[in-house]
Amino acid sequence: MKLKPTLLFILFIFLMSCTEKEEILPAKKDQLLITYVNPFIGSGGHGHTYPGATIPFGMMQLSPDTRLEGWDGCSGYHYSDRYIYGFSHTHLSGTGVSDYGDILLMPTNKVNFNNGSDGKDG
Repeated sequence: MKLKPTLLFILFIFLMSCTEKEEILPAKKDQLLITYVNPFIGSGGHGHTYPGATIPFGMMQLSPDTRLEGWDGCSGYHYSDRYIYGFSHTHLSGTGVSDYGDILLMPTNKVNFNNGSDGKDG
């Protein structure tokens, strides 16, 4: 088998470049990678995203509800709100519409029957 001089030259250059060993230092671990994650991106303004947990193509999107009506609260959560009314499990993130007929699960400390007409405990 005949090797061309050009191929031998390229092989020689390649082998010569492999002789020098450079030490690669490990990366510094000064901060955890989780410090670079902000789950609230898009949850203020008109981003209509929620900071809840979900899996790709999952049917459950658990997240807090801070607004009960209005276009800004269609994802259920808005960053500027101060109170959490409860949690629902079927949010849409980033769509600008509310769908799926979200059922709000609300924490409570007593049974409260109220027909909604007078605003008093029943």
